[in-house]
Amino acid sequence: MRRWICGLVCLLILAASGSALAEFKKTKIAVLDFDLQGSGFETKDMGAIVAEWFTTALVRTGRFDVIERALLKKILQEQKLGMTGLLDQGTATKIGKLLGVKVVISGSVMHLGNIIEVNARIIDVETASIIAAESVHSTNASRLQDLVVEMSRRIIKNFPLEGYVVAREGDHITIDLGNLAGVREGMEFMAYREGKVIKHPKTGAVLYVQRIETGRFKITDVRDTVSEGILMAEKGKNAVAYGQAVSSLVMPQLPVSGRLYVSADPSDARIRILNISPPFEQGMRLTAGRYLLEVSAEGYRKEARWVDLEAGADKYVPIQLARIESRASVTPRPPPVFDQTRVAPVEKAPPPSKEQLRPEIDRFMRMLLSGQDRQIRLAAREAARRHPRDPHLLAAANEALLDGYLQNTNDGMHIDAMAWLCKYLGNSKDSDYLSTLKTVSKGKVHRKLKSYAEKSYNMLKKHTHR
Repeated sequence: MRRWICGLVCLLILAASGSALAEFKKTKIAVLDFDLQGSGFETKDMGAIVAEWFTTALVRTGRFDVIERALLKKILQEQKLGMTGLLDQGTATKIGKLLGVKVVISGSVMHLGNIIEVNARIIDVETASIIAAESVHSTNASRLQDLVVEMSRRIIKNFPLEGYVVAREGDHITIDLGNLAGVREGMEFMAYREGKVIKHPKTGAVLYVQRIETGRFKITDVRDTVSEGILMAEKGKNAVAYGQAVSSLVMPQLPVSGRLYVSADPSDARIRILNISPPFEQGMRLTAGRYLLEVSAEGYRKEARWVDLEAGADKYVPIQLARIESRASVTPRPPPVFDQTRVAPVEKAPPPSKEQLRPEIDRFMRMLLSGQDRQIRLAAREAARRHPRDPHLLAAANEALLDGYLQNTNDGMHIDAMAWLCKYLGNSKDSDYLSTLKTVSKGKVHRKLKSYAEKSYNMLKKHTHR
């Protein structure tokens, strides 16, 4: 009975201390309104809006105790301190003491020409030093919120999660941080014990506490308030023990995107990326992959070009459009003379213009490059019927066929989709696609797809006289 009571008391103490430690380890942050610089903002509250975006992004991580903005505004007004502006050392320290925060985020929103730039600084209120600074810019105000969220993710990396080991069984480690604190499966932690303490010789203030690493582990299971991990390395037998402190490791992030720049001649040419929805803007960040550029201008021949964008790299694409040569005037044909005794011929409606067809072509383009077999089959079938010679759709169909002809070779829907792509290219009368059809026909593919590829190849070869 006594043993049971002692165990229950220990569990209660552990639960209480674990909760307190987890709460104590959360970094308390205040986000001030951003200062507006320049003119032409859609609203005078843009600085407060950007601060609200930051606050929401940080709260969603679960890793920070963010001061509620209404309370922040009330306290600062009572103390006659502004919500915006650049913080000097005295102001930062005063805000820290008033709110009990460790970090203040402030910054500015600058509008210059057609560029909007957001600059953020993370300030340690104890030292008034800038821990980190981040900035983003855009020519599209609608993308600004997404860029602010991206910037908040970079800021988070400056604040490792800290907690304690609360249990160990063999190579399995349990810590007092979970989903509510922002722990995610796959994160890595370092366990350590405290070593030498360095104090100021006159004030006695602790300047530094040595951390002696005892081991590292990777999180495999996350619950609301605790997480479990598996040991990856240990500095000696049973070096990682109950009660030791832990800190998340900032892992190097491999770049998954790059920036795209297009230099067009003439300079006022319209630039579009046909296989994605967002409008083009110089220096836009895109996931590594292939993109179909279209550059057009009045009086010039339109040009479409596939561009490969590598992760972590900037891609510069120069495109010079060719002028459309003026054609010699053609003598208009005289109107036909009809026998008045006969019924006048019925005039047919003129075919739709290219501009009228553009939305449909764009839709088919997205379907062909969607990676979804049902969408690809429908787009290839309709494109073959409605737009058999469109160079953009043919290029997209060629890309989809090369990407997909070796995948899911026994799936009926996939085989149908690839077969329709072959038929579309086979009817194109464009010899550029002979090599693709030959590649598919010689590949290790389903016999039905092989048959369609061979027929389409022979048809295209006949049409191009090769």
